[in-house]
Amino acid sequence: MSRFSCLVLSHWQFVQHPGFWEMDYYCTLQSSSQRLGLAISFRMQASYNRWWDGRIQWERLSTLSRSFARTIWIHVPELADPERNEELSLQGKRLAIQCPHMLAVALKHHLRDERNWDSCTELRDLLAYLPDYPYSAANHPITLTLYLSRYIEHIHLTTTLDPQVYTHLLAHVEGLTAVVSACERLLRTPIPLGYNIAISRIVWIFIIGLPSQLWRELRWWTIGVTMLTAYALFALAEVGLEIENPWGEGPNDLDLDRYCNLLALDLEEILSMKVPRQGWFTSPAPVFTTPGSTTPTSDIKTSILAVGEEFEEDLYH
Repeated sequence: MSRFSCLVLSHWQFVQHPGFWEMDYYCTLQSSSQRLGLAISFRMQASYNRWWDGRIQWERLSTLSRSFARTIWIHVPELADPERNEELSLQGKRLAIQCPHMLAVALKHHLRDERNWDSCTELRDLLAYLPDYPYSAANHPITLTLYLSRYIEHIHLTTTLDPQVYTHLLAHVEGLTAVVSACERLLRTPIPLGYNIAISRIVWIFIIGLPSQLWRELRWWTIGVTMLTAYALFALAEVGLEIENPWGEGPNDLDLDRYCNLLALDLEEILSMKVPRQGWFTSPAPVFTTPGSTTPTSDIKTSILAVGEEFEEDLYH
């Protein structure tokens, strides 16, 4: 670009074209700059919207996974068959709660087009806990949603599951499926090639014509200004290409590894909580009084005990 600017400026300096310098260059530069800025802003906005949409979808996956795990751990009753082992029921709950984490890891490798099991050791180790898992499946995230649906149907048939909880769990699986589809949409629907080609041509035309616009005022400083302008414009175009697909492993892509690890920690924290069986509290709680309240402490204790008894009745009936 600097050699091109030198060649053009040398030609215009030593070969004077009649009437050439009488053209209104500032008007031409202003109008072309506006068109270029509009084209680049559209390109950057489109790329950033895709990047941000990917972040929103992953946040939705985390939200649905946490809510699904909380509902399974607290609101799903034990097996109705007394002959079934209680520990076996808890193992089923734990495995079902870990499935959303497996889905997140599977989706990460799916979006990065990592099909070789040698590069998916983390996912392979997690799927080893699922019985009869089809490792040859083409879409592991969708396969894991089928496992979640199977578990929900199992507890629906073998426990006294509340119909509202059953509907709630199915809605969560539907939401996870929608997240997988939305992420695949971002992966498989890039910005149209013609749009990128048009913007690239506009940038090149502007850079090629820039020396003639600046020569009258800047003279030989035009070379440096043209080089800096070209670097800035091409850098912006490259950033747009870089963030168009947010699922890679580059520094400008979404940190899917960290998101999966954080989700695993959240699910482990849910599993570490002891489910109360004798009311709301597992141990006597201190009486809470609002500052400035005139309610006697004895009335507060009576109210808390009444709420606990009602909660226990609703839990077992």
